Amino acid sequence: MIVSTFGFAGNPGSPSFVRVELRFERGILFRISGFSSQAARASHARIRSALIACGQRWPGKAITVNLAPAELSRTSTAFDLPIALAILASRGVIPASALTLKASAGELGLDGSIRPWQTSIFENRINITSPLSDSNKIKTLISPPLSGYSEPIFPHETFTHLSDLIAYFKSPTQSKNSSNNSKLLLKASSTTTIQTQSESTFENIQGEETAKRKAIIAAAGSHDLIMLGPPGSGKTVLAKCIHSLLPDLSPKHHSECTSIHAAAGHLFNPNSKRPPWQSPHSSTNLNGLIGSWSTLKSRGVIPGSWSLAHHGVLFLDEFAEFSRGTLEACRSPLESHTISLVRAAGSSELPASALLIAALNPCPCGRGTGRVKSCSCQESEIKRYLRKVSGPVADRIAIHLELGHELTEPSTASTSAMSWTSARATVARIRKWNLEHHGDDRFSHGPQMTPKAADLLHSCRTVLKLSHRGLHHVRNVALTAALVDDSPSIELEHIAEAGASRLFDRKTWLR
Repeated sequence: MIVSTFGFAGNPGSPSFVRVELRFERGILFRISGFSSQAARASHARIRSALIACGQRWPGKAITVNLAPAELSRTSTAFDLPIALAILASRGVIPASALTLKASAGELGLDGSIRPWQTSIFENRINITSPLSDSNKIKTLISPPLSGYSEPIFPHETFTHLSDLIAYFKSPTQSKNSSNNSKLLLKASSTTTIQTQSESTFENIQGEETAKRKAIIAAAGSHDLIMLGPPGSGKTVLAKCIHSLLPDLSPKHHSECTSIHAAAGHLFNPNSKRPPWQSPHSSTNLNGLIGSWSTLKSRGVIPGSWSLAHHGVLFLDEFAEFSRGTLEACRSPLESHTISLVRAAGSSELPASALLIAALNPCPCGRGTGRVKSCSCQESEIKRYLRKVSGPVADRIAIHLELGHELTEPSTASTSAMSWTSARATVARIRKWNLEHHGDDRFSHGPQMTPKAADLLHSCRTVLKLSHRGLHHVRNVALTAALVDDSPSIELEHIAEAGASRLFDRKTWLR
């Protein structure tokens, strides 16, 4: 008799249902299609010990397990649970008909415990696909308790021990309460292990009213920002302020962030709606920033810091100290907000809609700008240092900001009188407006440009030698500045402010 059930496979970003078929034969071999002999022996040892620990007898026959479709990558430890259930059904311990409508995944311990495997792909609510024609018949998912538990699109039952799962199949109504209790205990325990980041406000920055206004514009319009200034000028604090200005995540965005972190084996705070914050060290390599394919076939794609910051802030401090290859890899996510990883076995696309905030010093010694200019670097050293940020990368960043000049001077900027509460409300208002108007629709339904502003925009392209992308950034930032001021039109000062934010387009900048 062939017993069939469902398991989980695929990569964490796009898990898929896989049919698990098992049959007893004459002999003593234990074979799993698609597994190496070493992986099959390890799975055999775990499943056999777990069944014996639960008081069940190991069948003295050869066992052949088939996983279909065969081309999907597989998580060997996650198939322990469906294979064990198929063995129990073949021996008549549990009804075989009950497995046809259920999908399960989990790693078995020698004592019969059910443990989470390498990645919590059951938590992915975005894209659960399957090429199987009868996968729509699945009614229930079975797994161990998952960190940061979120309700999937299917009914979900969690168990911590194989003996409890056997009792569930024998009498489902009696075991359902214990399953629900494990979910509640997991949610309660997760509140004690998650720490939230303290909020930074503009009160932590002295002066720099222009930088504060640019921070509001960047947060409101999701404009990528690069800051240049000496150490201690407030670059890191300003980046944290921008993160604090962002509104809370919607339930849909929170679910996406949870799925991405689960794919990387991380726990996204289930008790907070704040956007994610990622600040990798400058020694982070290319794979750590944009993601990579795991050396373990079962893991598939592992998201990098850029994807982990999806719908949040990615802060790259000491931007020029990253390797050249890592910096050049920023081109694609800055432009398309997605990361496509391709290899011979297949391809995968990771979301990367994060607000990039980069910070670097003006020169190797860090004292090239500011009130007290005491730089001891040679001109060639400064040029070599700044050239680490290539033109194509800088051109894709909308706002270029220089700090270290405004310390205590009073400012007449419109945001100097804006309170922190008003700034957050303004950012929330504009981001909500942006969700309703996409692409060129923002320019047709938003504030219109005055003739003088249009002339200045044309002059900006001529003087600064802006590319079409740079000109679009100037227009986009000017539109956001007008929305911040609640202006009915894009005025001359808005274009001037946006054009002044293209530092890297100036030929004489810091030369």
